[in-house]
Amino acid sequence: NQDVIYGTVHHPGAFAGNADGGNLMVSGVSTDFHVYKLEWTATDIKFFVDDQQFHQVANDATLPFDKDFFFIMNIAMGGDFGGVIDPSFVESTMEVDYIRVYQ
Repeated sequence: NQDVIYGTVHHPGAFAGNADGGNLMVSGVSTDFHVYKLEWTATDIKFFVDDQQFHQVANDATLPFDKDFFFIMNIAMGGDFGGVIDPSFVESTMEVDYIRVYQ
C-alpha cells in the first residue's frame, strides 16, 4: 500500500498492533514531495499531509506526552502492516528535504 500515509502514537495503552493511528491515501506519494506536519500541544496531537488533517489524538493526563519524545520516519515493510510486498521489489529510498521543529 505504497500510497498510504500513516500517523501513529505509541504509548503504554496503545502499542504494537494496537497503536493509536490514522491513515490517508496520497496518490503518487512516492514520486512527489509533500509536506508532513505534526502539531503537538497540551490538548491534541494532530497529523497532516499537505495541510489535510488525517488523524487526531486527545492529549490528556492519562498519556505520557508531556515528556520529551522523538519522531520516527521510516519505510516500514514486512509483517502484517502495509500490505503484501511485491516479489520483484528490490529497494526503496526516503528523501527528506528538511525537518523543522518549533517550540
